Amino acid sequence: MDLSKYAALFLAESREHLSSCNQHLLEWERDPAAIEPVAGLFRAIHTIKGMAATMGYDGVSTLSHRTENLLDAVRAGRVAVTPGLIQLLFGAIDGITAAVGRAAAGQYEAAPDDAALIQALDHVAEAPFDVTATAELAAVRDTGRHVSVRIRPDAQVRGGRAMLAIRRAEALGAVSDVRPGIGAFERDDFDGRFSFRFTGAAVSSELEQAVRGAGDIDQVVISDGAAEKMQGRAVIRRQIRIDLGRLDALMKQVGELVVARNRLVDLAAGRDDPGLGETADQISRLVGELQSEVLQARMNPVAEVFDRFPRVVRDLARDLGKQARFEAEGGDIELDRAVLDEIGDPLLHLIRNAVDHGLETPDERVARGKPPEGKVVVSAARERNSVILRVADDGRGIDRTAVLARARRDGLVDASVETLSDDMLLRVLARPGFSTAGVVSGVSGRGVGVDVAMTRARALGGTLTVTASEGAGVVFALRVPLTLAIVRALLAGVGNERYAVPIAYVAETVDFNLKSVTAVRDRQALVVRNQAIPTVHLRDLVGTPGEPPGRRPGVILEVGNRKAALIVDRLLGQQDIVVEPFEAPRGMPTFFGGATILADGAPALILDAAALV
Repeated sequence: MDLSKYAALFLAESREHLSSCNQHLLEWERDPAAIEPVAGLFRAIHTIKGMAATMGYDGVSTLSHRTENLLDAVRAGRVAVTPGLIQLLFGAIDGITAAVGRAAAGQYEAAPDDAALIQALDHVAEAPFDVTATAELAAVRDTGRHVSVRIRPDAQVRGGRAMLAIRRAEALGAVSDVRPGIGAFERDDFDGRFSFRFTGAAVSSELEQAVRGAGDIDQVVISDGAAEKMQGRAVIRRQIRIDLGRLDALMKQVGELVVARNRLVDLAAGRDDPGLGETADQISRLVGELQSEVLQARMNPVAEVFDRFPRVVRDLARDLGKQARFEAEGGDIELDRAVLDEIGDPLLHLIRNAVDHGLETPDERVARGKPPEGKVVVSAARERNSVILRVADDGRGIDRTAVLARARRDGLVDASVETLSDDMLLRVLARPGFSTAGVVSGVSGRGVGVDVAMTRARALGGTLTVTASEGAGVVFALRVPLTLAIVRALLAGVGNERYAVPIAYVAETVDFNLKSVTAVRDRQALVVRNQAIPTVHLRDLVGTPGEPPGRRPGVILEVGNRKAALIVDRLLGQQDIVVEPFEAPRGMPTFFGGATILADGAPALILDAAALV
């Protein structure tokens, strides 16, 4: 049987399992007594071994088998759980990852470098160990049972009842994976519903009786691990993997359909033909639904990117002699696959900077009244038609005085500048080669991290902002569009030309009235509800000849917490536009972010709102 056609599927599934392995190892490192991470790690490694053996990838299957042997020795209590063991297992996961990559490239046998790793795994797995407390680790062989509990709505002190139920279950066996966390029991909005995983010898009836003994328990549902796994298989069968190239091709065809639909609707509007109008409306609806479905098929949760970072933070902190905890929020927020593929690199640079430049050493943190362990938080939040990705740390912050002094020395700011605003600070930090690090390390110090993040954000039609205060940490916010393929845009005219402004950055439209114009720092500004907003006259930017019309509209652009009023000659309505590949000629202004084809077949340039602001 020719198995080569399954190579891409093997690679994709192996990467998912390896990502899961890293997550389980990080959980296990934080809580060496936990049993669920060991079980999850064993299952993932066993799955990779089976797939590799089926494909004939001996290098992958050999490493996986030796790692599985070591994990089995841990479960049996023959090997102690120590920091050295965890580090060896991290090395094993790295070795399997490299072997998977080699197999995907056609090298199926074990590499010479694998011999030392295999020897280390075998040595530790066969080393004698005096077992003192192995009952919990041995219990990992039990698949565990999932317990869902509901406390009566009219019960008093629901959080206390829930805590008592957990304690009574712990008297019979091991309790893990409590959801929501125990901290939620103390909140006023706790609704009395919670679940946990139970591993132990107690029969289900005994477990249920113990939980109900907490009082005011309305319902207890206990399901075993085998049933959950069967349910998981049923869900998986409803999903298939599609090559990204096919989705890209389908997206391109949908884009062409959108252009044709816009053209058809435009033609139908100019003819007095009810039949044509009805058909155009129906086609417009169908194309819109098809567009929505294809876009949804391309959407993936940002957790796919976030899941790469816990291991990065852990290894960096270890190498730098620091303690760091990684937290992720909003991982269920979805982005277009094309955008998702582009955000990993800038986020990685910002995270590395946070660990290296931002977080202090444990001794420094304790001296400043902070816990010895620093924190790096990556979060995602939906805001209209864009997503904001934040990288925050609770470290030393940014010394603006030092940055300003270095910027003056390098000639990046005028000598008259006394302080750096957040906007000016970001511009300085994003200059290629700018760094305040005294020593160039393998992590940072060459002045490329913020520059890469800024450049990639602009290429995606997004923005990067920074908020920092000395001693209180730094927050970088990367705003990106949901999709790069089809966007909703506001069409504006200047002279004989038309331009598209992405709706995601349009806050509102107003009339440009000279009576509402003022000056702020020698710049014209439009007063809107007592707020002075700087104006940008598109006619002046593009060099349109002639006099502007007497009455002109203004488009209020909002990027992050900054605004600008774009003054145009006329507004032409909204339209879904397809962002076409755009090779900007030399000398093209930076405020053009792409091109599109309008309903009448004429091209139009897309304005970059971030550059205009």
